Amino acid sequence: MKKSRNAFTLIELIISVFLLGMIVYFLYTSVANLQKSNQIFEKKSQSAFTNQRILAMMQKDIFYATKFSIRGQENSLVDMQSTNSIFDIDYPYVTWLLKPDLKKLVRFESILPFKDMNAKNNPYFHMSIINKECEKYKVYQSKDKENILIYIKFKDENPLVYEFFKPLKPMDTNKTKRRGSLVSSTYSGQ
Repeated sequence: MKKSRNAFTLIELIISVFLLGMIVYFLYTSVANLQKSNQIFEKKSQSAFTNQRILAMMQKDIFYATKFSIRGQENSLVDMQSTNSIFDIDYPYVTWLLKPDLKKLVRFESILPFKDMNAKNNPYFHMSIINKECEKYKVYQSKDKENILIYIKFKDENPLVYEFFKPLKPMDTNKTKRRGSLVSSTYSGQ
């Protein structure tokens, strides 16, 4: 006659606890790896978003510039008068440069040209610091002055290289109308 069993043996319990432990361990490592990759992705996407905003701001400044000059050997100092303003100044003087002591990319906006900046008129200048460590900032202009190439190298990132077309004809500032942050522009017929 067969005896019926109502319980698990000790060996069966040990095996089931061991298998359960293995499953929990693999689930834990999978979740930890997923969280780590999510943090890396979030950091890279935030960096890409910031880079895109920087380039868009530079492009707007340069594209709407009425006066434009590039100076500097190692790093560029881009000086312009533009109709693009983030501080609501009509026809501001905008300057982009790499501040070597901070290793930061800086945007100055003022009612006065950058060359006139001193302690006396410092309140007229607005400084925006790009909060990333910048190693190199260079802007190139083609010989026909229609194409602009921007090269920015931030620390521990691939370089940003952006090229865009800028029309030869400067904007006619006498015909440009401004309301708030909206700009409607016409080009002079030269």
